Amino acid sequence: MDRNRGVSDSVLSLHDSVTHGTAARLAELNRGLAEDEQIIDLSIGALDATTDERIDRAVADFVQSKPDVLHAFAPVRGFTFLRHTIAARASRLDGMDYDPETEIIVSPGGVKGSLTIAFHALLNPGDQVIVPVPNWPHYPDMVRLHGAMPVTVMAPTESGLTPDALRGHLTDHTKMVILGDCINPTGKVYTTAELTELAAVLAEHNARREAVGHSPVYVVFDCPYEAHVLHNRAQTFAALEAVLPNGGRCSMRPYTVTVTGPGKTYGMHGDRIGYLCGPADVVKATALAQVNLTSFASTYGQVATNAALQPEMDEVATQRALMARMNLETMFGALGSAPGLSVRRPQGGYFLFVDLSAHADSYRGLGHDRADQFLLAEARVATISGRHFAEGAVGPAVEALDHVVRINCGRTTSLLTSAGHRIRTALERLSCCPRGSTKL
Repeated sequence: MDRNRGVSDSVLSLHDSVTHGTAARLAELNRGLAEDEQIIDLSIGALDATTDERIDRAVADFVQSKPDVLHAFAPVRGFTFLRHTIAARASRLDGMDYDPETEIIVSPGGVKGSLTIAFHALLNPGDQVIVPVPNWPHYPDMVRLHGAMPVTVMAPTESGLTPDALRGHLTDHTKMVILGDCINPTGKVYTTAELTELAAVLAEHNARREAVGHSPVYVVFDCPYEAHVLHNRAQTFAALEAVLPNGGRCSMRPYTVTVTGPGKTYGMHGDRIGYLCGPADVVKATALAQVNLTSFASTYGQVATNAALQPEMDEVATQRALMARMNLETMFGALGSAPGLSVRRPQGGYFLFVDLSAHADSYRGLGHDRADQFLLAEARVATISGRHFAEGAVGPAVEALDHVVRINCGRTTSLLTSAGHRIRTALERLSCCPRGSTKL
């Protein structure tokens, strides 16, 4: 794009998406190839398991019974019946009681849509947003689109963002911190104790800011993988109460915006529905932003989401997560026997974050600078480079991510077994003949 053609500086600063368009690119690469020679796609983070038919049936029934509603304008904040359903699910899942009339909004565009209206509602040009990395790669670019500045902070897989790291990056310009219950791509799941320690840092910082009339720092707690935290689920951030240095207590609820949606939980990626729960004044501001951006979420998607979030579907969410975890364990076992790989079992989610740095010198000899390039060319397995999950960060720890890949284990068992075999074979051949091609 040519800056002299008048394209926005904010847009020119953005990175190309590493996931959108991948399917079309791989289809082109696979054109005309036999099935056993085609690239296996373990990149984009969708589950293969189909959506429960009861969700489809609910939409079909609504089309038959209320076509006038389905094709009409919907409320900006979402259908009343859906907001009440969301409130009930938040109570079941996290013990949080949100007022469906004032503290919940439904957004188009999936969880990304909820993040967008949260950023519109809270960020001013020049504000800083702390983004622990490695993490979902769109956060920094979305922050830049709002004129704010992402502050990327390296957060090790084991600990995530630490209180000291958070304290060291808070400034008078900090407006927001991005956190979540299950981190893409590492599978890090914060404990209640870890989140409470972070809350204490923020509570102390906010007490000083508000004492002089300044805006507090908000937490956007992003939870698209909430169903994929199967054990030892922590308290959600909004439910925490921090202890101040003077002995006082501070609820994090007034400073927390929680965003999620049905996509990763129920396989409803194409419905593009997200929702946000938070303080009434912030939700009101997000509604003002949304009505001027996209008006309201798709009526079809809202009806489907309402069906998905019913209590009888909670077991469906759990079973889908258990199936994804079982497939992850299949891949974990397959890669555990591969030479020189460092594979850590994630605490949650269905991604493996795999370190191939022990082989870096060898695959560089084949002309591959990054691990994902090596796997694509030599094993015919598509993954995503770890570097993409730390956009904007600098330093040796970030450079090391060139030799790490994220593998989506939400695919079928047979596909993962084939991919694991290909990766092991490519690495075995690389070990035997590091200067020669390892192609299958």
